[in-house]
Amino acid sequence: MCIRDRTQSTWGNIQVLIKFLRFFMSQTKQIGTHSGTFHADEVLGCVMLTKYTQLFQNANIVRTRDQNILDKLDAVIDVGRIYDASIHRYDHHQGEFNDFFSQNHNIRLSSAGLVFKHFGREVVERIAKDFLVSEKLDIQLSPEDYDQLYLRIYNTFIMPLDATDNGIDAYPQDVEPRYRQTTALEHRVSRLNPTWFEQNIDQDERFREAMKIADDELQWQVRTTMSRVLAKPYVEKAVDQRFNVHESGAIIKLELVCPWKEHLYRIEEEKGIQGQIKYVLFQDQLAEWRIQCVSLSPQSYTCLLYTSPSPRDS
Repeated sequence: MCIRDRTQSTWGNIQVLIKFLRFFMSQTKQIGTHSGTFHADEVLGCVMLTKYTQLFQNANIVRTRDQNILDKLDAVIDVGRIYDASIHRYDHHQGEFNDFFSQNHNIRLSSAGLVFKHFGREVVERIAKDFLVSEKLDIQLSPEDYDQLYLRIYNTFIMPLDATDNGIDAYPQDVEPRYRQTTALEHRVSRLNPTWFEQNIDQDERFREAMKIADDELQWQVRTTMSRVLAKPYVEKAVDQRFNVHESGAIIKLELVCPWKEHLYRIEEEKGIQGQIKYVLFQDQLAEWRIQCVSLSPQSYTCLLYTSPSPRDS
């Protein structure tokens, strides 16, 4: 074969490769978000769509503010000043935007909240099922369990991101917080933006690193919330059998260690026995017995009845 024939053959192969790449790109969906400084809401929104939805799984992320480019993409997050789920536009910066997760919520949505509102049920079910399979757990969640998981993840994880991105304080403005929290997801994502003294930083690469952090947090949020959802029957059984533990009915014994606090308060309210249970007995992972005092509320550090004098009294 002469050099000319080899050259023509190589060029022909290149043309075939170019056609294949063009075809591949035409089949792969494209999701747009803004370039420049990134935040937790669009980072998490991109994670949810590209990893856990059937419609956009493995889609490419295009970071730009060029509206001509954005108009050609399959979905756009946090840029473009359009919210229209029918064409997969999920921005919240337009002045007239005033959408909430439901009529029972009063925090305006960020782009993460918008994506979660429309795809969150699918996202949490996918993560939960993948986890159960990977851990070889023979547990089946009902549709109602997934509905509860969807709502809880929004309330405890997504809604705080919505509030932060929309500049809504967790406290009244006249109240000075006693300490500052700087390790939440939005802080960890923000730290990946280049500092003023860093040079030649690939922001797209940093964005991909931020997606990994957001994905890891999302998975753990679903796993831990799922563990709480599944714990209620065990706590309710312990409450029903409390008089078998002690005649006062003030002590419950769990069959296994599991998240009990939020369920206990709700079960007490449902049964009209608020404040009657003072202690919880359970065996830890080393099979050693532990006793824990019940606090005034799930958020309180003050116990209903201390096993010994309160450290605050000493």
